[in-house]
Amino acid sequence: MARLWGAPEPPPSRLPSLPSLPSLPPRLSSRLLEHRWYIAGGAAALGTVIFLSSLRTAAKPRPIPSPKETVLPDLSPEEVKNLPYPPDALPGARDVDTPYGSIRVYEWGPEKGDRVLLIHGISTPSVALAGVANRLVRKGCRVMLFDLFGRGYSSTPSPKAYNYDSALYTTQILLCLQSSPLPWSSYIILGYSLGGAIAADFTSYFPHHIKGLVLVAPGGLIRREHISLSSKLLYSTSGLVPEWLIRKMVSGRLWTGPAVARTIEPEPDSGALPQDDDESVRSLKGHAGSLYSASSVSLLPPTSSQNRTASDVVDWQISNHAGFVPAFISSIRYAPTHEQQDRWKIIGQNMKDRYALPEKERAGLKEVWLVLGETDPIIIADELVEDAKNVLGRRFVKVKIIEGVGHDVAMVRPDEVARVVLKILGHKK
Repeated sequence: MARLWGAPEPPPSRLPSLPSLPSLPPRLSSRLLEHRWYIAGGAAALGTVIFLSSLRTAAKPRPIPSPKETVLPDLSPEEVKNLPYPPDALPGARDVDTPYGSIRVYEWGPEKGDRVLLIHGISTPSVALAGVANRLVRKGCRVMLFDLFGRGYSSTPSPKAYNYDSALYTTQILLCLQSSPLPWSSYIILGYSLGGAIAADFTSYFPHHIKGLVLVAPGGLIRREHISLSSKLLYSTSGLVPEWLIRKMVSGRLWTGPAVARTIEPEPDSGALPQDDDESVRSLKGHAGSLYSASSVSLLPPTSSQNRTASDVVDWQISNHAGFVPAFISSIRYAPTHEQQDRWKIIGQNMKDRYALPEKERAGLKEVWLVLGETDPIIIADELVEDAKNVLGRRFVKVKIIEGVGHDVAMVRPDEVARVVLKILGHKK
């Protein structure tokens, strides 16, 4: 090519040299030497590709560590004991290492007991369902709970790399089940709030493993008409609001002080997107106070000397878990909480198909229980019952309305929630 353009051939001394090839035939060796310039260029290009690939792999965001790694090592035993959510709050704790980071799992109860998997809501980790779990264990059940990614003592897969959607949460459930030393091939699944949405979504994919589905104040069929304009703007991925500002404002929404704890949804429309100032934050807290029952119920077991509420735990996560707010935001954006009729219809069809089989072959789910708070302002009981019956089939929906309680029903009335699970298992009381 150099001769075609009238340019002198590069001096031999500047050409890269190839090692001697005594084992090659003379003709092949001559050809390689003749094209050594192109071979060297190809090798350099290949090296560049490999180098850039390694940079891309190294640039993938790492999971955000939980307080187990960032906080606990610097605390004294007494300080650990006094945490709003101490690491030994529930029995049978284990930390499961996964490609997405570490997952905190709790499993206890009789090894031969009926299996019950419990999934907590969007903001308060496993301890929110401690009351329900302890009552089930006392009745002979084997329970499993786990902190959703970005909550409690579970790591946070970077929201830059993963959406907190059906795929991520389904994967997390499967990882938790597989981490058990005991078989979990057939079990009841109970989900609260966001956990209810996740439980229903999971059941639609794995119907043969679920023998009971209890949805406590669940997301999944929330009507989008209830989402305020300000919340749509705040949680939008359009880029209109910088991500750092979204995180700051959501932290203000979630921070409650001693009064209340947020559970699943943003505030109602206040007319405009709040501004980032102290007055707006105070206004947001006021909205939260009007939406959520202020509960003084302690989430820790009676043996604990501490009285820790859901609000205490949420505020502790905001201050100590760097992945909590990003995980919350991604869950609001991508979790299966709204208009999931298509997935719920699959659950209904699977139950319908079950009844078409001979009675001896009717294994699996036969009904779905909705446990709802009478005064819940987030999950409107009448709306959910109507929508659930439409997609699941009226014959397959069982409803329990708990009077005088709102969205925190699972924390405030754990006995009544546990009683529904025990009824599925055939307990008379």
